[in-house]
Amino acid sequence: MNHALKLSLAISIAMLALAGCKRDENDANPDSTALSGPQANAPDPTEKPADTTGTTGDATSAVANDPAAPAAGVPAAGALTQADAVGLVGAVDKHEVAAAEQAKSKKVTGEVAQYADMLHREHSKNLEAGKKLNPNESSPEVTALEEKGRSDLSTLDQKSGKEYEKAYVDAMVKGHQDALTLIDTRLLPAATDDNVRAFLTASREHVAMHLERGRALQGKLGGAAQ
Repeated sequence: MNHALKLSLAISIAMLALAGCKRDENDANPDSTALSGPQANAPDPTEKPADTTGTTGDATSAVANDPAAPAAGVPAAGALTQADAVGLVGAVDKHEVAAAEQAKSKKVTGEVAQYADMLHREHSKNLEAGKKLNPNESSPEVTALEEKGRSDLSTLDQKSGKEYEKAYVDAMVKGHQDALTLIDTRLLPAATDDNVRAFLTASREHVAMHLERGRALQGKLGGAAQ
């Protein structure tokens, strides 16, 4: 009996010694258990995310956020089709007709009245000729030109009598000079069809003649120097 008790105590002491050694090993390596757990692969919150600049997605975003990037299918700035060119001449014609009608409603007299009648007649005829060439009458540039024309007429409408006559002729001289520059620099270069080129050339001749007549009348009225 005493022998069995001694043997049991010896086994117990040996087991306690082994447990103590294992605990000492864990205390010496406190991170060994943590690194083997689920957090071992967790990302470092201080680590900077990888740079993905240059990917296809970022390139698409750069185009979408760049106001200077042209939209798909939109012509480059300054590019005009023949239909655009004829449409712009039509916008000029419409404005000159409307201005002549306003002048007549203001009861202009003498040479100013004759000048307004001529502009009304010749620009109306040119407008009808242009319609046969399938003009683009709704382009952004046509719309902008028409809006400017309405604004100019609204300003003119505030005047009356001799003051109106002088302002009307000044406006016609400036408008025809601007139209001449537009035809020479942008509209004629866009023409590739013989009929369109012939129309633009004839329009230019009319505008140049109107400008010459307007300047002569402007000199008599003491209008703005051009």
